[in-house]
Order: sequence, then structure tokens, then C-alpha cells
Amino acid sequence: MRSFETRVFNWRAPSLLLVSGSRLPAIPESSNERAFADSLPPKRLPDSTTTTPNRLVFGAYIPQPWQQTYKTCLSDPGTMLFQLAPTHTVHRSTISTEQLSFTYPPLSHPGIALGSSHPTSKSTSGTAVPAKLGPVSLHIDASFEFGVFTHDSRGGGAFTPAEGRGGGDWQERFSIESLEVWGCGGEEEAEEQRKRWEWEEREAEARRRINFGKGDRDADRALLEMAGIIGGDRSGGSMN
Repeated sequence: MRSFETRVFNWRAPSLLLVSGSRLPAIPESSNERAFADSLPPKRLPDSTTTTPNRLVFGAYIPQPWQQTYKTCLSDPGTMLFQLAPTHTVHRSTISTEQLSFTYPPLSHPGIALGSSHPTSKSTSGTAVPAKLGPVSLHIDASFEFGVFTHDSRGGGAFTPAEGRGGGDWQERFSIESLEVWGCGGEEEAEEQRKRWEWEEREAEARRRINFGKGDRDADRALLEMAGIIGGDRSGGSMN
């Protein structure tokens, strides 16, 4: 997720999120699959199709810049969820506040979520609480290994359910094979992103220089003297 944040958060314009993968088996076949299944409520909805599709593709249009969320979700009436395969469906915003969250541990069920309530702190009782998935929602776990798309035709959440083909009640749990974010914009947005990356690199370099003996020796010595580590009868060791 840190790599995702570094690459995506500096794009200050709308973007498209695309995630594709393969349907998970009904019975988990690995410890990671079991852990993911245990983090979700029991699967009560069927798959979207009775046949196994070659590929599942879901996505979202995000009108606002990405950012980490702490207590509340990002919200914009232009946000949309969609499915590209095996069926094409579009789920528009209901102007709910539960649209997009990007969270890290120690919040419960960290990752990327669209259409679900914002994660809360982990239970102090030690009892694992399953993720609360919205009626029409996409959740991607923090490892970017698994995802789940839920479609409850009754609606009532952040996004409208589909009608006709692709409608009904279903849920797809899948292993992720590809996750992409495409920025919407032009040269101006790309230049702004480049400047932000360069600024972050300069800041990172400045932090790396606080490794005494490898930067400005006079500045390093002044900092140590202010800290009372050297000066007077204290040598503080070698500055080489």
C-alpha cells in the first residue's frame, strides 16, 4: 500500500481504478485464502454467473485526489463503481458519505474500500469482527492479494444497484492478478505530479543526510553540540 500511495497520491486530478482477477474457490485452498474468508461475513449471496468466467474486472471512477482516510470516507457525487467482466454494469453515487476509504493497520480490515462504512479500530476483546460490506461495494485487502465485490439488489448504500443484466443478488470473491490506476488529465497534471515526486525525493534525501559523518560535518557537529552530546569535555566520538 505504501508503494500505491507513493505512485498515486500525487496525482491531483480524477482517476480510474481497475482491478482484475480470478474467482476464488468456494472452499479456501491456502492459508491466505482462509484468512481472507475469515475476515468477511459468511458468503450468503451466489456468484454473479453460474459458469466460471475467465476473468473478473471491476473498477471505479474517483473524481477527487486520493488520500489516506482516518475516521471518515472520502465523498463525491461523481464517484462511480463499475463492472467490466463478465458483465458490464455501472453503479452511480447515491451521494452517500460511505464512498472511498484508504486505510492502514491498526484499523480493522485495512485496504481500499468503496461503498462500505469506514473501518474502525480493532476490537480490544480479541474477537475478530468481520468486515462490514456495503450493499453495492468493492473491497480490496491491504495486501492487494484479494478483493470482493458485493451486489445487493435492494440497494440502500453508497451506490445504486444494477438493473436487468448484471442485476440481482450476487457476490464475487477473487484473487487479484492486476491492479491499475489511470490518471485523467493532461500535461499540467503530469507536471504537478512530477514536481511533487521531486519534492518528496529531496525531503527523503534530507532525512538520509541525518546520518552523521556522511553529510555536512560542521552542521552535524553543531547539531550534536546543541543536543549536549559533544562539547566541553565530551568528544562524542569520531565524526569521520
